Amino acid sequence: MAYRKVYIALVAVVLGFFIITQGRSFENATEILRDGEDNVFQELKILKEKNVALRREIEDLEAVSSKLTDQNLAISTIKEEIAKYKKLSGKYPIFGQGLVITVKNEISTPWVIDLVNELFSTGAEAVSLNGVRIVNFTAGIDTLPQGQLLINGSILSQPYTFQAIGDGKKLLEILQLPGGIIDRLEANFAKISINIEIKDVIQM
Repeated sequence: MAYRKVYIALVAVVLGFFIITQGRSFENATEILRDGEDNVFQELKILKEKNVALRREIEDLEAVSSKLTDQNLAISTIKEEIAKYKKLSGKYPIFGQGLVITVKNEISTPWVIDLVNELFSTGAEAVSLNGVRIVNFTAGIDTLPQGQLLINGSILSQPYTFQAIGDGKKLLEILQLPGGIIDRLEANFAKISINIEIKDVIQM
């Protein structure tokens, strides 16, 4: 009986040894596989991080490009505004295409002002009356006792010649619209004479 117990114990020890050895071998094999997976996942992780970094770099470059575009637009707009105010100031000679409007016979000062305002509102870059530019510091147009006009210290008499630099065809089209300024002038002044010419070059 004791012999059998010893025998069973020896068999148990041997089986245990094999089980432990086999278990360790599987454990080692598993660790090797996990190490391999870890390497692959690590490489994938690195690639993903690089991809994210590249996308961020692209986004940053696009943002910079957008800002540069906006700055260029802003600079361009500022330059246009400066050019516009230079023209309005009258301190710089300018030239370009436009209209020449000659008005003879009767016309009152308020209508002269209306015609000047109409030219500016329809897109004229600069306007002059009998060679005197209407600029941003022009106080107004006054009527003198003998019917002449006073503009920027200059006395003007008929006929009145309005010059407007801008898109001549567009200006003429708007001025001659039914019910426009020309129709209203002719309706209010029976003897008025209005002659309009498109000029390739007007200088002020």
